[in-house]
Amino acid sequence: MTPDTAQERARGGAPATPGLRVFLAAPFVQFIEADNGVVSPLWRARLSSLRDALLDAGHAVFNAHHNEGWGEWGLPPQECVPSDFRALQCADLVLAYPGTPASSGVALELGWASAMRKPVALLLDPGTAYSPMISALGEVSPVLPLDFDGSWSEPSVRAAVAAALGWAGALGARPGPWGAADLDTALAYHRRPQEAAAS
Repeated sequence: MTPDTAQERARGGAPATPGLRVFLAAPFVQFIEADNGVVSPLWRARLSSLRDALLDAGHAVFNAHHNEGWGEWGLPPQECVPSDFRALQCADLVLAYPGTPASSGVALELGWASAMRKPVALLLDPGTAYSPMISALGEVSPVLPLDFDGSWSEPSVRAAVAAALGWAGALGARPGPWGAADLDTALAYHRRPQEAAAS
């Protein structure tokens, strides 16, 4: 699917059915501050805004950054890799920000997602030349490339999330067979409490 066609589908699509499991992928190591070993406040705020927009729309979100306390209690590789893989297997949609330069960890997660034919919405930095393995991912799996304005303003983030969810809705994305909310904790997905979502 060409980017123009994908963008048109996103604009015309109804929002995805609430209750999807969304795997939020973004660089981890390149956002960690060397002096304290945690994700910088700037990137914590940016990734939180993406996560919050998905939660506010009624979806469950897996985000390793949040799950590992932004680096404060990071999991060892032998735990975080299987955890990420399990969460991606159960995802109904992947929202990925590859970063600049593109993160090798996000690239691996995109490889898993494409092998599983998961729909992937890619937030792409303007002016960044991504590897063909990222830029041509839509040749093997459903991908919506979103030209992100790079401002990370609240309206920009909300618009990108709305476009991704609209596209997922147009694809017919629905909660998968692992959709029971009582599995969220075991899979490290988080949802807004019902009373907060209703207000």
